[in-house]
Amino acid sequence: MTDVIVVGSVNIDFTNYLIDWPRVGETVNTQDTKISLGGKGANQCVAASNLGSTVTMLGAIGDDSFGREAIHALQRPGITLQFEQRSDATTGMAFIDVVSNGSNVIRVAAGANNCLTTGLIEKNAHLFASAKVILLQNEIPLAVSLTAARIGRENGALVVMDPAPAPSELWQGSIHSAFDILTPNAEEAHLLLGEKPVTLEDALGAANAVRNLGARGAIVTMGGKGVSWSLPSSSGTMAAPMVNAVDTVAAGDCFNGALAAAYVDQKNDEEAIRFAMLAAALTTTKKGASEAIPVKADVLAMKWPEPQIS
Repeated sequence: MTDVIVVGSVNIDFTNYLIDWPRVGETVNTQDTKISLGGKGANQCVAASNLGSTVTMLGAIGDDSFGREAIHALQRPGITLQFEQRSDATTGMAFIDVVSNGSNVIRVAAGANNCLTTGLIEKNAHLFASAKVILLQNEIPLAVSLTAARIGRENGALVVMDPAPAPSELWQGSIHSAFDILTPNAEEAHLLLGEKPVTLEDALGAANAVRNLGARGAIVTMGGKGVSWSLPSSSGTMAAPMVNAVDTVAAGDCFNGALAAAYVDQKNDEEAIRFAMLAAALTTTKKGASEAIPVKADVLAMKWPEPQIS
């Protein structure tokens, strides 16, 4: 029995912490360097598990030491793994630079993630029978995500797609309509819609526009500003808590995993979004990707003021 199924990417992250961005041709020393588990799929898997759900993850890794390291990092209570091990590709890698204000740039070598097949999803279709939420991202072939979305829908699960990295080509309406909730950030909303939201009110308009493209619902995340959403049963904006952000890597992945865990706990839209936003904010106060994701008790113990909802 599993609450959440994650179909997505598995990476090993190489993260460098810098004082500021180097100029072209400049060599700089890092303040710190970490090698750790990453990938949007793996991060979402850890988040949903840390925050109270049983999780099954389907993905692809290479037949290499990095793949074995990823499996070791994900072998924990409450997580079941179903991986394709590829001899024709390396395990995915991400090269991340973070500067002192917490902002980052990420370069991804997809490797085995690009080799994930629909066959793995179809072979494990029986696992979808008990799942309440299916989590997807855009770091694997779209055909695999669409297959998982279809099987999830057939079994009555809520299908959440984080369109990150943003599609290189505009999705048609039939693709948008395959998902129950799309969760783009401001940049991804810009690439989906042609206009970048700047304020939470802009983001609410963007969420409505994403729904007009065919998605059943949309949540637009705006980093430290908060989130806006347009869902079948509610819509609104919610300001984020103020935190001392040191690293924003994986905050969006944590948001999605926490959202899934909250829906498994039968929270309503506003409760689920608030829980996910607080979990994501807490993630930014620590360095790293999956290792920065909080546990449920830490989120529930947060003393920050209630976020403003409109």
